[in-house]
Amino acid sequence: MKKLKQWVLAMQFLTRIPITKAAMPAEPSDFKGAMCFFTFIGLIVGIFTWILFVVGSLVDPLLGALLATIGGIWITGGIHLDGVSDVFDGFGANRDTARTLEIMKDSRVGTFGVLALLIDFMYHLIGFYLLREHPYLMIWVPVSAKMAVCLICAIGRNVSKGMGSLWIQNISKIGLGFNLLVFCGVGISLVSGMEMILGLLIVGVTVFILNHKFSKKLNGLNGDCLGATHQLAEWVILTYLMIISKGMIG
Repeated sequence: MKKLKQWVLAMQFLTRIPITKAAMPAEPSDFKGAMCFFTFIGLIVGIFTWILFVVGSLVDPLLGALLATIGGIWITGGIHLDGVSDVFDGFGANRDTARTLEIMKDSRVGTFGVLALLIDFMYHLIGFYLLREHPYLMIWVPVSAKMAVCLICAIGRNVSKGMGSLWIQNISKIGLGFNLLVFCGVGISLVSGMEMILGLLIVGVTVFILNHKFSKKLNGLNGDCLGATHQLAEWVILTYLMIISKGMIG
């Protein structure tokens, strides 16, 4: 029952899927357990966006890409978009640590934040469209992003008392291993073994660079950093999939 509760907790936090209307009381250990399911939930999101793409492509692949992009935002509630816009606003201002954190906490979206959201939308729209010959590859995008979040939570240091503190430095070795297993399992079912390993390396390097940047500027991580890591990892892995798809046999 405890694992079921943690599964529901992860679904409630990461998606809009109506598992239960009631808010469940949760302990810190429940959030640690919930992190075991991150990449699996990424798989659900990926399959959902892929189905939307296939349905929309019955009319035109561009419509499929648009539905997949909007569907990905809807099913997650855009939870990660707030983080990437706040990080772009904060880092774009090029101020000291205290001022950067102050800007990131501001509920208003600035110029850099708006640009980040526009880039994110267009990147997904164009990326999904360019994967039209191999649309199943898009399933790996949210899985990879969830893997990136798990990795940065494992290696990063928490500096916030907000929602991010529930996840940062709160993932077990078993949880990390299970997420890695799902990531590799999904990857090997979609691409070759070597391409899967290279994808893992790319995600790992992305996380390492982002953690270094966040630690240098903010002295650690907060919830916005997790959202930014998720979206930036999607941009990177989507680019990688667009490149390798060109070498695939249709």
